[in-house]
Amino acid sequence: MGASSTTPASVVARASVRVRARTSLVNRLSSAFAGSGVVVRDEGRVIVVTCAHVVRCAGRRNALCVAFHDGGATVRGRVVGVHADLDLAVVHLEEEEARERAKKWSLVVDDAEEARAGEKVFAAGTPQGYARAVAFARGVRVGRDGVSRGRVLGTHGGTHAMHDATVLSGQSGGPLCRAEAPGRLFGVHSFGDAFYGGARDVAVMARNVRDIEIFEKGVDPDAYETKRVNEMIFASSDAALRALAPELTAKERASWIF
Repeated sequence: MGASSTTPASVVARASVRVRARTSLVNRLSSAFAGSGVVVRDEGRVIVVTCAHVVRCAGRRNALCVAFHDGGATVRGRVVGVHADLDLAVVHLEEEEARERAKKWSLVVDDAEEARAGEKVFAAGTPQGYARAVAFARGVRVGRDGVSRGRVLGTHGGTHAMHDATVLSGQSGGPLCRAEAPGRLFGVHSFGDAFYGGARDVAVMARNVRDIEIFEKGVDPDAYETKRVNEMIFASSDAALRALAPELTAKERASWIF
């Protein structure tokens, strides 16, 4: 195992996964049918944590594909939990072999209720192919290891954290970790100030995963229905953003979230 595989940033990168619809090829290539996630080991289970707005692509069949960082075959997943108020969801990996394979890359939940302003963070996820090109043209840089570095700008209510690490299109649901605890998932990317990544982004804090009710056979697809999820996300995210960035107008906050 090379030295690069044991750096703090690589610990975050290895836990990141790609989550997409298990549907037609056209849908698989669309940014509306894909996002990121992160492998988490919690209470004896290996699960994938992502955003509620990402799992909307599971459709009425509740069918997802998850791709690990090592480029191996994708594995089947299903949505087993959606947070009642926050942009968080849990995906179950259907094959036991896949869960065992993912265990060695998994993170544990960071129970921190807040982080110090200025504290260093790592952000990861799998961006859409075109997002890297557009970001590069705009002068936005992502680390060669696929991880962006930034700092905490503030937290709100134990639910949301604002930071300035670059998050690109397709990285929603990917991991945000504090640099001092790279093996612990601090948050998952939810929304930000520019479609391809900008100066500020907001993550839902991972400690709230424990509030999600898990349905082992899979949730009713109504739990991640687009209208319901949009309303739920806007209610909690707008309140958090109003506190974290009070200079923004209501219209500007809405443009961040959607």
